[in-house]
Amino acid sequence: MNLNEFLEGIKSKERCTDCDFKSKLEIEPALIPPPTEIVGIVISRDPTVRWMHFYKYIENEPQEDIRRKMLFASAIPLALINRILEFGEITEDGCLFDMVFQNVYWTHLHKCFTDPNGKGPIKSKKINLQLCANFWLDEELGYAIGKKTKFIIALGKDVEKWFNKRENKWKDRVQIIYLPHPSGRNRKWNNKDDKNIKKTIRDLFKLCRTVT
Repeated sequence: MNLNEFLEGIKSKERCTDCDFKSKLEIEPALIPPPTEIVGIVISRDPTVRWMHFYKYIENEPQEDIRRKMLFASAIPLALINRILEFGEITEDGCLFDMVFQNVYWTHLHKCFTDPNGKGPIKSKKINLQLCANFWLDEELGYAIGKKTKFIIALGKDVEKWFNKRENKWKDRVQIIYLPHPSGRNRKWNNKDDKNIKKTIRDLFKLCRTVT
């Protein structure tokens, strides 16, 4: 089995017996096509219903590479790049854009769309985040991490907590990079003197230089 075949299994929800979203047929996982060569992986918390209509519209694009780049430009990957560049630690020369848009795979702890405001039948719940990640993400990373994969970017507290329990499983194969979620609500990015974020950005650019 390869990563694309594994993603088909996620789409079918074949392991989701204990999740509240199993019976919600109108909600499907948000699955982003992987690049041909994966040098890095970005993991965010969950796709939101605000993004769902754009996602479903882009599903009609027949070329996977174009579809992936459009999804990146509409959501977390581009938002993360902008946050890093706004931090002003390093002058961008196209390295980061090239790496992310060409060779990064993007996935989530929770695969199905949720309502971040906690309203309605698809509100985000911690228990579903954990269930979904435990059902899918461990094995998904096994398929996504290859010989040329150098790093995983874990975005936000929920992803960090999940990885803290499993870091030893992956740290010998890839570098684990922790960054705040790039949401506009996240004030951690406002402190341009944050030493941890500065160091992390420098480390990310060092990796960038080795793969572009």
